[in-house]
Amino acid sequence: MISSVAMTNAYAGMQTGFNNLTQTSAKLANPDYPDKAQALVQHKMDAQLVEVNAKALKTADDMIGTLLDIKV
Repeated sequence: MISSVAMTNAYAGMQTGFNNLTQTSAKLANPDYPDKAQALVQHKMDAQLVEVNAKALKTADDMIGTLLDIKV
């Protein structure tokens, strides 16, 4: 149960990060967007959000495998 919640939250965090990356990429590609520095910082933060949640998803997946090994 806990692992499925962790996996769901990690997946949702990845989706949020990818959506944010799409938005900041559009800002960076727009030559008329005035605050490129802020968009670059936000882009880096969004990439880290995806990375952290991917690691959380992997950890939750590994925990499920460990629990199955213990039960067998």
